[in-house]
Amino acid sequence: MVEKVVFRPVQRDLDQLHRSVHGRDADAFILDWVSQADAIVQFAVPAFEYPRPDALVPLRFAGPITQPSNTDLPAWWPDLDAARQVVLVTQGTIANTDLVDLVRPTLQALADEDVLIVVATGGHPVAQMGDLPANVRAAEFLPYDLLFPRLAAMVTNGGYGGVQYALAHGVPLVVAGGTEDKPEVAARVAWSGTGINLRTGRPTPRAVRRAVRRVLTISEYRVAAAGVAAQINAARGVDELIDAISSLPSGTSI
Repeated sequence: MVEKVVFRPVQRDLDQLHRSVHGRDADAFILDWVSQADAIVQFAVPAFEYPRPDALVPLRFAGPITQPSNTDLPAWWPDLDAARQVVLVTQGTIANTDLVDLVRPTLQALADEDVLIVVATGGHPVAQMGDLPANVRAAEFLPYDLLFPRLAAMVTNGGYGGVQYALAHGVPLVVAGGTEDKPEVAARVAWSGTGINLRTGRPTPRAVRRAVRRVLTISEYRVAAAGVAAQINAARGVDELIDAISSLPSGTSI
């Protein structure tokens, strides 16, 4: 059922891509692609991934790939210079159909805290959010490369890219991941010591408040995030991928 029905359209796309490169359909089901790889390059760092001494395929870490943003600064941007700690909350750009999942509980949880809450709606018009607490600033999209150095913490549903961006800047995390790969990302955040896994995609305001207070006051979370950031800053990025490809015999796959 999974192979022939659920993933049939995805497998068809994979086969088409594989034919364009190799002249034949893929040799494995899309979820079993790793069985055909001669090497794997992961755009993360070892501190954020479980040790795999039993791995049958060579695994190389390249670190996340980020780039500067061309997003305009919102009018409220100077408010970030205030003395209060800044906490970002976002549901990313995919699993954000209903901001009640995480954004709303976070606003309710932190409305009376001495922090400045920044909301990235992921494309939803800010006006649709209605009246916001006095300590909230919102925009559809924000320049992460400029914002993250100012953050004290990030509340997220566990999107892999956003989590990697936060860790690249040593920002501790509170993660509420309930769909796609997000529970796995949340588990790695807890395992690496860089934040708290709320173990649900729809946390209560009380749970969010307690978790944010912990990551803001317990230094171990920021220390762990700083350790991951150091590995990310030392990673070679695309150069690692190029070296991995160059080291393989002709005709192998990565």
